[in-house]
Amino acid sequence: MRRRAAGLARMSVLAAALCGGACGGAAPPAAVPPAAPRHLVLVTIDTLRADRLGVYGATTVPTPNLDRIAREGLHAADATAHVPITRPSHASLLTGRFPSEHGLRDNISLPLAASVPTLADVLRAKGYTTAAFVSSFVLSKQSGLDRGFAHYDDTFETGGGDAALFLDSVQRPGDRTIARVGQWLDARPPTEKAAPTALWVHLYDPHDPYEPPEPYASRFADRPYDGEVAWTDELVGRLRTLLEAHGLWQDALVVITADHGEALGEHGESGHGYFAYETTLRVPFIARGPGLPAGTTIPGIVRAVDVMPTVLDLLGLSASAPATTGTSLAPAFRGGAAPPGTTYAESLTPLVHYQWSDLRVWRDGSWKYILAPRPELYDLASDPGETRDLAAAEPARARALRAALEKVLRAERERATAADTGTTAAALSAETLQKLGALGYMSPGAATGTVAQGADPKDRIEEFSRLNGLMRDGLTLLRGKRFAESAAKLSALRAAGGDSFQVHFYLGRALAGQGRTAGAEASFTRTIERMPSFADAHLALADLRLARKDARGALTALAAGQKVLPADAALVDREGQVWQQLGDRDRALAAWRRVMALAPKDALVRWRAGELLLDLRQPDQALAMFREATTLDPSVPDFWNSLGMVLGGRGAHDEAARAFRDATRLDPKNARYAYNLGLVLQRAGKPEAVEWFQRTLTLDPAFAPARARLAELGR
Repeated sequence: MRRRAAGLARMSVLAAALCGGACGGAAPPAAVPPAAPRHLVLVTIDTLRADRLGVYGATTVPTPNLDRIAREGLHAADATAHVPITRPSHASLLTGRFPSEHGLRDNISLPLAASVPTLADVLRAKGYTTAAFVSSFVLSKQSGLDRGFAHYDDTFETGGGDAALFLDSVQRPGDRTIARVGQWLDARPPTEKAAPTALWVHLYDPHDPYEPPEPYASRFADRPYDGEVAWTDELVGRLRTLLEAHGLWQDALVVITADHGEALGEHGESGHGYFAYETTLRVPFIARGPGLPAGTTIPGIVRAVDVMPTVLDLLGLSASAPATTGTSLAPAFRGGAAPPGTTYAESLTPLVHYQWSDLRVWRDGSWKYILAPRPELYDLASDPGETRDLAAAEPARARALRAALEKVLRAERERATAADTGTTAAALSAETLQKLGALGYMSPGAATGTVAQGADPKDRIEEFSRLNGLMRDGLTLLRGKRFAESAAKLSALRAAGGDSFQVHFYLGRALAGQGRTAGAEASFTRTIERMPSFADAHLALADLRLARKDARGALTALAAGQKVLPADAALVDREGQVWQQLGDRDRALAAWRRVMALAPKDALVRWRAGELLLDLRQPDQALAMFREATTLDPSVPDFWNSLGMVLGGRGAHDEAARAFRDATRLDPKNARYAYNLGLVLQRAGKPEAVEWFQRTLTLDPAFAPARARLAELGR
């Protein structure tokens, strides 16, 4: 009814214009465009199926907060992702491009290329305060998705440096993520509070393993995934309350969506990332804010790539929008034309991880074509569960959809062939794309109708489940440092045909944990052969050689990695550490300066460089490094302690004392920090020094220097 009324209003304005003012009555006033929202709040909920929300018809899972937001604004009847994997799907949301265009095809891939503009890039350039809070390791800074965000919170309790091993399990519970948002909001300086704010909050809780807290664990004991959804809805409510308290809700454009869904046994799949059915591609899309009609359902297909141009349009920044594949849906949201009716999706997991065929999808309206060795065709209007394959019954329609898909794939192939495979952000080279998978276009010199060969994923779902189970068991044992048992599981996986790069990588980790260095080196070498752009494999090989006292061999491994990944800061950082071990401080410092250029927000490398500059008797430069480190990351006590040491050595006792106080505040149980504070207070003639020397001895009764200082003070 609202759209009909809007249409009649437009017809009246048109009629008046045609009358030229001679039809009687006063001319209607010019339409006033709706006010643009001041702030942006983007919430992405990992692994959330649309059919679990009340607004999408669910009756067994309470989602009052999400449903309320949908009532206050609008929701898309049919929203879809382009890939059922977290990192590439978020890249499409934040760049407005298909995976082959932005280059992220997997959770383990090169970072987003600097040449690909992001939503945050545009907003920060327009004066927005930009901040992001992510809850999964796959979205950490190494993904490159932090670009454009002045504050990017990706802290995870991993317990060590092996976080990259467990990409699917290294996460932060949503309540802790919301708490971090609150801490950031409270600490904002006045200049940030006065500016428009763009906030991205990522919640990971519906992802496997499904372990909701109480009372949801008991209430949904037989449906733990649904329990996670209900818990996540509560988190959204908490976030809303928090943002309302800080004045960042009422005049904000709020967009809530998911990166992909979750298969719960449909088509034999559990989880996501393997098949390309609607269970993992269909997602919710909800938006509210100034200028958006309440209680509206948007028809047509809302695509992930449409989010960036739509957001910029609704914020009044369409003139600043970079070129995207996506289309602004702002006109559709305001009652105009429906969104585009076609979309593309893919699943490369069977190809990349198992050397089977990939899956490519083209949709036109309700018709969906899946390109595989045995193609599939579904009418989602009459068969939303994709249970009746109509490829044989509708050959003409299948051919038409395939022809449209082939145009997309041909363009992909041309991009991959033209790119320099040594520097491109695409995880898959042109050669791989040509050799593997049902790519849907003719290879050079191939006979007409020839399709690249590969096992059909439909035929390997049971094998995939079995191999995936072995992988999970092996990773669980590896994480528990049960290296021999882990190696046995992963070796069984290898013998069963698991020949992917990560099988070799994790097996190498398990063998290295046992001290079986020769086997570990062979596994890491095979990893690199299968995925040259996997930085962790180059790092692991270098570390293995370092453990064997082969520093030169470690440098060779790191150089090989940098040849493929010249912009990877971690490889250069490790090179600096090796040069430091070899006693070549100049080369170590040169490497760390390269890291600073590659990673302008890396506080740790500045601290390392500062310590090295002290050894080189360059205290002024060291002081500058420590100041940068504490500015970039004020939460690390060692940074403040080092800053205090240099300041104290220069006689700046008051400033040194402030630095040591920050160190002791962050780590109140560290006797060394307490002693340093006492020492600088003593040198400044402050009686408070006695208290800190006494505290030092309370923390460590064997700390002799503190006892000596007390003796000097007659205590």
